Amino acid sequence: MGNTLGGSFLAAIAEQTLDYMGREFVPLSAFTRNFSQDILDRGESVTTRVPSSVTAQNLASGYTSTDVQTTSKQCTLSNFKGFVYGFKDAEASKAGDVNFLQRTFVKPAIEATAQAVLDSLLALVTNSNFSASTTITSSNFDSDDLADLAADLTNSKVNKALRSALISPVYNASLQKDVAIQDASKYGNSSAIRDNQADRIHGFGIHEYSAIPTNGENLAGFVCHPSALIIAARAPATPVHPSLTVVDSVESVTGIPVQFRQWYDRNNGEHKVSVGLLYGVQIGNSQALKRILSA
Repeated sequence: MGNTLGGSFLAAIAEQTLDYMGREFVPLSAFTRNFSQDILDRGESVTTRVPSSVTAQNLASGYTSTDVQTTSKQCTLSNFKGFVYGFKDAEASKAGDVNFLQRTFVKPAIEATAQAVLDSLLALVTNSNFSASTTITSSNFDSDDLADLAADLTNSKVNKALRSALISPVYNASLQKDVAIQDASKYGNSSAIRDNQADRIHGFGIHEYSAIPTNGENLAGFVCHPSALIIAARAPATPVHPSLTVVDSVESVTGIPVQFRQWYDRNNGEHKVSVGLLYGVQIGNSQALKRILSA
């Protein structure tokens, strides 16, 4: 496989899948991300800081400052995840075009990589890390519940900006059937009927995710501010080899760096493509997330 041809093909794969990457990685936009130059270039971990909540004060008697605090959070780059797929010479010959085969399977590889990151984050959503919770059956979940959850976060002094709700398909289905949301379609917002997706309800961006783990605690979803969970990531180091082509691509919605590799394994007679990501996850502000539990 010629390096120039391979490079052109791999760059085309990365470019053509950017929009798809955005759709798969968009739930990650609900969380704090750190891709500073320091984390991009070096080090086994990155340290970020989470600000504490503050309370407004009476300025009538003067401008007396109040001490503010931030909490240091270290995120270790301990996860190297991705997916490798390949086709033997015989498979490529039967297909007639190995590049077509490689294009076909790059989207499932991206899905697997995005899910690996989310799985790592969601494993942290437990009672020991985030004690606030409410129990709501899927059949009863509606916009009124989101209004109550919004008030709960506000009472915990969580910023109203950038809030999100991550819920399972059965909870999202119940939400989209809410009469209030259905009625909204009469006034120009038809996303619930058209796309089975109401983009923003009571200040929450709604994200449906089918693989929310129960974590042994009946977890069905949660609402949060981005400061609740932290992701740090960098593209893997680029090895240099005559038969290897590497393209680093940055997902535009979240800024997450993903690396594509393409090579030919001469020993096994196999054409290979990989998608990879080096990342770490950490608990942020424990007050900025409330779990939704099934009965």
